[in-house]
Amino acid sequence: TLHRDFGYGGFDGRIQGRFTLSASGPENLVRVEFFINDETIGTVETAPFEVQFHTDNFEPGSATLYAVGYTADGDMLESNRITRRFISAEEARSSTTGLVFPILLVVGVMSVIGVIGPLLLGRRQKARPVGEYGIAGGTVCPKCSLPFSRSFLSPNLFVGKLERCPHCSRWSIVRRAGPAELATAEERLRQDSQEGALQAEESEEERLRWMLDESRFED
Repeated sequence: TLHRDFGYGGFDGRIQGRFTLSASGPENLVRVEFFINDETIGTVETAPFEVQFHTDNFEPGSATLYAVGYTADGDMLESNRITRRFISAEEARSSTTGLVFPILLVVGVMSVIGVIGPLLLGRRQKARPVGEYGIAGGTVCPKCSLPFSRSFLSPNLFVGKLERCPHCSRWSIVRRAGPAELATAEERLRQDSQEGALQAEESEEERLRWMLDESRFED
């Protein structure tokens, strides 16, 4: 088997850098010779049977890597063959840039959209029923101390998600809250809702009383 220790290993069989060739076999395996293009690069007589090499020590181009083992009984065993293409350090850097830049570009664009988009659009997150939260879990607003569901698509800033509270409409970086913390906030939300309903009923009652009082003066 071939393992990359440090360097470039593309998806098209091209490699550059420091690699390790490893071989395994029967219990009576006593010596393993490693080859690159039929040239011996190392002999190992104790387990683990492995040898390290750097591709820059070989000519660029196609390379065949394999191992030959010898047992205590005198048997010779040849391994499978691995074919790779050794490339220069300059070509590896160019290929790495070609792979990494598009990924960084996509990540950067998604981050900007995730942070700036909601700010520009001013969208408010729809409040879920009390006690129901999405896949990203529930949280408690540090501004108004009321619970709400975190959005799975909100930008993750490592210490928490950037969210807009559906109750007070203020932005905060919030973490996933625990069950006890959510239960306390949910009770507070229920109390606030009940108080608001009572106030609304009283206001409606006062309005009706006023209408009755005013009707006494009408013909």
